Formats: sequence, structure tokens, C-alpha cells
Amino acid sequence: MSSSSRSSATDVDNNNNNNNNNSENLAPQLSALFLIRFDKKVGYTIAWKRTASDIPLDGEVEFKSLPSGLHGVKSDLVYFVHEGYAGLSAFANGEAGEEDRNAQFVAVGILVPLSYGRLGRSWLHARRLMKIASALAEDPKATAPLEAFWEEQSKPRSESSTLKPEQFKGHSRTRALSRITAVIPSEQSLPPFHPALSIVEYIDIFGPLVFRLQQAALLRKRILFVGAPPVRNTCEFVYNLSVLASIPNSAAELLSPGTESLLRLRSLFSVGIHDIPLLEKLRSASDSEELSEDGLAAHGWVACTTDEIMVHKNQLYDIVVEIPPTYEAAPQRRRWPVVRTSDGTQIKASQRDVWRYKLLHHELWKYRNGSGQANGDAASDDDQAALLGNKVTEASEEDYNEAYDETVVEPMGWSRFAYLGFMWWASAGESDAYTTRERERDRELLGDLSDFQDGLHTAIIAYFHRSTSSLITRLAEVIELVDDEDEDQDSLVLGKDDISRIGLDTWSEGDKAFVQEFLLMYFGRRAEVHGANLECCGVRVPVF
Repeated sequence: MSSSSRSSATDVDNNNNNNNNNSENLAPQLSALFLIRFDKKVGYTIAWKRTASDIPLDGEVEFKSLPSGLHGVKSDLVYFVHEGYAGLSAFANGEAGEEDRNAQFVAVGILVPLSYGRLGRSWLHARRLMKIASALAEDPKATAPLEAFWEEQSKPRSESSTLKPEQFKGHSRTRALSRITAVIPSEQSLPPFHPALSIVEYIDIFGPLVFRLQQAALLRKRILFVGAPPVRNTCEFVYNLSVLASIPNSAAELLSPGTESLLRLRSLFSVGIHDIPLLEKLRSASDSEELSEDGLAAHGWVACTTDEIMVHKNQLYDIVVEIPPTYEAAPQRRRWPVVRTSDGTQIKASQRDVWRYKLLHHELWKYRNGSGQANGDAASDDDQAALLGNKVTEASEEDYNEAYDETVVEPMGWSRFAYLGFMWWASAGESDAYTTRERERDRELLGDLSDFQDGLHTAIIAYFHRSTSSLITRLAEVIELVDDEDEDQDSLVLGKDDISRIGLDTWSEGDKAFVQEFLLMYFGRRAEVHGANLECCGVRVPVF
């Protein structure tokens, strides 16, 4: 394993250690437990509840636990945040008589402290919640399992077996750095229901758009995923993006003072029309540059919704990601998600994004087929399923060599065609040495996923974190070089080579805008960015 690979993996593992190795697989103690039923006269109501403190539930958690459209599925898991707590509800759709419209909708939900991480490790309760919800869908009055669950959770725990919320209070740089990465167990396989198990599916569904989503998340935009139920997958995609877009500890020290609140992207998970006041509050806080109680910048977040009306509330978000219902279909029938800005402008992947995605997808294909396993040993079916998540699809060479059409990728403009034609002519048909070096950098940055013994999820997280670290490190080097030459120079000038070395597409206007905004946000420096150009007979011909 390369030194950069080990460093990135260590960032993940160190964060686990900071969160108490003895308790990382211990299910968190509940702050609230509740049962929601559908009443044909009054709608969704809280039929049973218990709380460890005075947490407001009525008129709040009913809508968070049961997003719009959930009645169309048999079961689901919904993640959300409420009053400083992480929430998880298990939905079940049971049979009933005509008096109940032939259906019995119930949801069993919990709240746990956010001090345990983005989701408070609530997924460790998922299996039990689903079992209780399924039983209550058959007999809503049989609440004995809820009473037993709450009684069990009400028993005091020893200090060594739990994390205290006050351990993470305050906003010092040291504390902030200890929380920027998800709590990922160091064992090879993740526990069942861990949201990171869907990270391969996340990569597959968004294709080369994962890099544009990564950029938006790094710029701490307000990102809203929109899709139909079931909700669990989309909630997990929210988690995945937030984890991948965290600033690694090793790179955070290179950033300008005052950027501590930008190290991690806030995750709101499932939201609906009843959360509009919250989103408006966050927007107002952003305008006044306030910080939230957890020290995160208020303006940036990622969430998901099934309420399509939210798309029309474009003042509440910066980026909307429309996930088509065909994303689980076979490749030939699949439609790519659509990513747009709040003003309706579609965001497309760059040509270099396509190349990087094909490299990544090829490594995933190797892993799926066992050829990427350490020591050449193919994993068993059970082990492979644990690594790849709940839905493992068959992959072939053709899948990741698929041609991406203009619906998701920036077209290759006339300037790039001219450049490629010129290079072919100038090199007498030989390959472009510049492009070759660029692709070699991309291969080196990705590395070999089989180097990671911890699991495929760790390898993917480490790759994205290495990419972010490389971006920050190289920009810091450019700034240092400019300052050494002229300390009074406030603005920077980045050329084609600079853009290429930091992993961006020299032909892409989107990448040009990204690096300018990134430099201003994280380094407080304005930049003039120049892309690729042609030189013919000593005369430079700009191609932007």
C-alpha cells in the first residue's frame, strides 16, 4: 500500500479510536421511543411514547417518521434529525379490514443523541425496530415489546460502555477535527444496516456525477436529493456524501484560520414540507454567517425528500438531485440522476470525471469478481455481500466501459477537438504525453482497492479523502510559492498545469469555477484561472 493510501486509511481509523473502541458496536441508549399509527379520521397520530427527558414529539415526529408516499411500500427505514437528536423509524404496512382501508400503517421510532455521530449509531437498533413494527402492523394494540424495549433502555449503563454528550461540546479545532469522519468500525465488515454499506450502490447510481456532487458538498452547498420511496437508500446516500466530503485531519491544518466550521457537511437526512421552517432558519443563519450549536456552518447541508413540492421552493436549496425511479433497473434501462442548481441550470460531469469514474468502477468490478482480493483469494458470497451492501448487482466489463451521453457529461467542445487533432498531428499520431501523465496521476491517486484489508467501504472513503487532501495540499503549495515571491499579492493565477495537478479538467468551466470558489472559501484567496490552450508557431491560441 502506498504511503498516501496508508495515511488516508489512518485518518478513518484514528477517528474510530477517538470515539472509544470499546463502545463502537454498542447500540446507543434511547432518548425517546414512540409508536405512530394511521387513523383514518385524524391521520398519523402518536399512539404510544416514552422519553428520557422533555423532548417535544407531538406534531413533529409523526411527519418525520412517515414521509409522503410511504404507504406505497411494504416496509422501510427512515433517518431524520429532531431537536438535536438523530432519529430512526421503522415503517411497516400490514393488512387490515375495510374499516381501515385494508391497510394498517405503523412506524416505530427512536431518538438518540447526535453526540454518537451523524446518525447516533441508531442503525444498531434497526433490526429490532423492524421486528417490532412488523408485529404491530398485525396487531397495533400489542405494545408489550415496546414496554420491554423501553424498560431495557432505561437501565443505567456503566461509564465505560457509553459515550457522554458532553465529551463533544465546544468548538475547538481539536474537537472539530475528531468529528469530521464517520464512525466506521475497523473490522473488515460493517454491522448490518450500517449506511456505509450502500456506498458502492451510491457510486454505481450516480456514475461520474459523484465527482460533481463531491465538489458541491466541499463547497458546503445546500444539497437536496429528491426521489420516491423507499426512503432508506436515499437517506443512506445523504450519509455517504457527507462522509466522503469531510475534510481529512491531515489536510485541515493547511486551511486558513476560521474554517473549522467547514470541515464537515451537516446531514439533515429525510425532510418534508413540515421542515421548511427549519430550512428557512438555516438560510437566515447562513446569511448572517452564524454557526449552529454543533459548530457547523449553517448554510451547508445535505438532505433528502419525497415531497416533490420542495423542488419548487428553490430559495431553500442550492443544488437539487433528482433520482429517477429506474435507478435500480438494468443498465440498458437505467436513467441517470439529474443534478441542477436552484435556478434550473443542469450540472454535468467533466470529461475527466468520466475517465476517473471508469478507473474507479473498474476497481469495483475487480473486487466484485474476486480478482481484487488481497493475496488473490476470492471472498465467499456472504463476505462479498457484507462488503458490497444489501444489493449486489452483477457487473461486467461492458458496464463500466459504457459510453456516457450528453445528459450527464459536458460535451467535448470544438476547442478540445482542435487540441486533440493538433496533438495528433504534432506527435505524428503518437499518444498525447500530457494526457498520459494526467491519467497516470489519476491511477496513482486511486491506487488498488485490494490494498485495504478493512473493507471496500474504507477503500472508497480513503480514495475520496485522498483526492480532497491532494486538492488542498497542491493549492497550499501554489499559495506558498506565490507568497514567497510577493507577500503583498492577494490574488493567484492558476494555469493549465496547476488545474491538471489538482485533479481537475483543464477544459471544464465547471472545474474552473469550483477551484475559484474553493480557494476563496478555504484559503481566503481570489484566483484567476486559465485553462488549456494551443500554441502554433509560437503563438498561443486560447481555447476557452
